[in-house]
Amino acid sequence: MILSPVAANEQERLMELLRYEVLHTQYEEDFDQIVKLASSICKTPISTITLLDMHKQWFKAKIGVEHTDGDRDTSFCGHAIHQTDVMEVTDALLDERFHDNPLVLDEPKIRFYAGYPLVSPNGYTLGTLCVIDNVPRSLTEEQRLTLRILGNQVMKLFELRLKNKEALARNQVIEEQKEKLEESKRTQNKIISIIAHDVRGPVASVKAMIELTKEKALSEVESSELLALLDKQLDGTLDMLTNLVEWGSMLLKKEQLDIQSVAPGAIAKKIINNLQPFASIKNNELINQVSNDCRVLADENTLRFILRNIISNANKFTSNGKIIITSEPADEGRVKISVSDSGCGMTVEILQQLFNPAKRQSREGTNKEKGSGLGLILAKEFAEAMHAHIEVSSKKNEGTVFSVLVGKG
Repeated sequence: MILSPVAANEQERLMELLRYEVLHTQYEEDFDQIVKLASSICKTPISTITLLDMHKQWFKAKIGVEHTDGDRDTSFCGHAIHQTDVMEVTDALLDERFHDNPLVLDEPKIRFYAGYPLVSPNGYTLGTLCVIDNVPRSLTEEQRLTLRILGNQVMKLFELRLKNKEALARNQVIEEQKEKLEESKRTQNKIISIIAHDVRGPVASVKAMIELTKEKALSEVESSELLALLDKQLDGTLDMLTNLVEWGSMLLKKEQLDIQSVAPGAIAKKIINNLQPFASIKNNELINQVSNDCRVLADENTLRFILRNIISNANKFTSNGKIIITSEPADEGRVKISVSDSGCGMTVEILQQLFNPAKRQSREGTNKEKGSGLGLILAKEFAEAMHAHIEVSSKKNEGTVFSVLVGKG
């Protein structure tokens, strides 16, 4: 017995075979029909479309055999792939390559074999279309021609199959790009809507005051009152613009969030330091009770954005009170980070529409602070982007608790 040789360009041949993505795939009717036709025309009980990888031969389609693969070393097809035309073995017992081959001596007891190499357009042989019989025989010229035609048809089906997969992949990329463009348009429209609604008002008020001042139409008291009102309006507008800038930045990397183990206590500490002047104005106490050992799986910038909005919101609706940030274990291996305040709370109606962009509304804070109603909506959006969840409970005149449920780090 002579073992099947390895091609000089074996590595390139294997790469070409992998490129077609047909190894160990499901049986397909188009290929099954070809082996049935080859078996019928060549009048053999066995026919296969055989693909050869590094150590095995595998049947993409078969008729007359039960097994789906075999060793390449002892295979007939391992010899046939080195031919340029049909390799025909009229009697395996008389052929020095196969006379003591286990496929000849044992099942399926091959005596006759004819295989046509399946050559890709790049010149690499992937396998064969073969017909097999248990008795010695030979093919007619018509049968040999049929085997060539059917073998070439197999290769064309491989090509068509590959082109279909490539077309599907291109279509998927196009659909993804269209979706990104639509998302970009929605984001732009949302930003334009927000700016039109929340920035134009304060800017128009400033312009009106300048005009009135030019015309000296305001008394000193009226000017002072209007300045105080504009100051509060602009505070809310600046806060909204900060959210918009952070939001736009996060949208660009929304699909590339750096999820890792972070310390929410350290994040809360930095937020409290930044918000302390605003809390002091309202005589509010900011208390960080998050454990130093607490770790969560989150994108640090995203979690900071969420907590800053929630804590800032708590300060807006609280005067002479306490805002406490805590952490505790939650179900499903998560951690609950909560921000509770002793502020004015919310009605059931407001609570139900809190995260509804269509119902977005700005409520005045306890010191008549203006806002856009945008921060919490964006906080929820980005919590979902990193697979976190925001819960809220509130009672009118008793306070509010916002909780962020995030994976344990």
